[in-house]
Amino acid sequence: MTRMAPERQALREAVAAFARNRLAPALPLDDGELSSEANRDLLKGAAELGLPGLLIPEEYGGGGGTQLDNAIVAEELGAVDAGFAAGLNLTMTVPGLILAAGTPEQKERWLPGIAVGETVLAGAMNEPSVAGSELFDPRPGPESGYRTRAVREGDEYVISGAKAQWVTNAGVADAYVTFARTATDRAGVESTSAFWVPAGTAGLSCGPRSRLLGLRTGFHAEVFFDEVRVPASSRIGSEGEALRLLMSTTPGMAVGLAATFVGVARAAEDLARAHTASRHSWGRPLREHQAVALDLAEMAVTVRTARLLVHEAATALDGGGDPSELAVLVPAAKTRAVDAAIQCAQTAVRLHGATGVTTGAGPEKLLRDAWTGYPCDFTREMLHLGIAAALPAV
Repeated sequence: MTRMAPERQALREAVAAFARNRLAPALPLDDGELSSEANRDLLKGAAELGLPGLLIPEEYGGGGGTQLDNAIVAEELGAVDAGFAAGLNLTMTVPGLILAAGTPEQKERWLPGIAVGETVLAGAMNEPSVAGSELFDPRPGPESGYRTRAVREGDEYVISGAKAQWVTNAGVADAYVTFARTATDRAGVESTSAFWVPAGTAGLSCGPRSRLLGLRTGFHAEVFFDEVRVPASSRIGSEGEALRLLMSTTPGMAVGLAATFVGVARAAEDLARAHTASRHSWGRPLREHQAVALDLAEMAVTVRTARLLVHEAATALDGGGDPSELAVLVPAAKTRAVDAAIQCAQTAVRLHGATGVTTGAGPEKLLRDAWTGYPCDFTREMLHLGIAAALPAV
């Protein structure tokens, strides 16, 4: 691990200890679903370390941390369980919307609860019938964008629609940051607004818990809005600016996800190294066979290069980097990290032989978690198209 400043090293060690001593023992041995009670207990432990509010300014009870801190936390958690790490990452990073566009009253009302772990967030954004790639449509029309509607009626908005079955933290969240169209005569990128919708609001409901390929310890479900009424004061920012705010204020979500999958890649490398040191073939440890040694070396290179790119993206965000450069670095970090996780997990499965495909042994869980990262926060192909559009002409 790269040498880092003492306070950052202390953060890494504290999170690693939490992941080792509290998160790992709580995980179902068969990679089943983590109960909501166990999840809440783990979130309480994370709050004791200040993790939910790590990126929230100190004036609102947060830690005033950086995106590099975020990356360090996410990697340590992801190395033990990517499902829990991804859920916590959402609560940590979505407040960027509130910090950027919320009113002083909204910040005072919502951020302290998030900071101390009392308020778990869900991002009710994706929809079952709308491709996320519509956000990148170069010639969008009024027909593009979300189908969920928010209609203004006096001092309230009435929200109607549905969100896809992979909404993270759905069913356990205390509040849903919800994206809905407030106009239908303009493209979605110009007519989508964000709202704070508390759990328990009349008309808000969640479907049954979804079972994904991986990240099974996390919570995912459809979210339904049946004429949900919220006060106009629950709108975050101006009407129509939610998607631009999302793209400009929450790149830390991509950095946190990327670091989570660096953690998955690292866990795969660790498993492979331990297995090939303890298992013997032809009278010697597997790792002493040249073909195996080459695989281990490739995993080491893959993990470290992915981490370096994630840390570069995080550092650029912390330094207020040039937007055109960030438009390359952030999606590049996410795609490279997921690629690294898939590559390393596949190698770990192969090096473990039959054990690698056995439930509960470790490698097969890492591979499923790694592949589940592929569509999270846009697919590899869409992110690469965004990178290509951001590259300057020579």
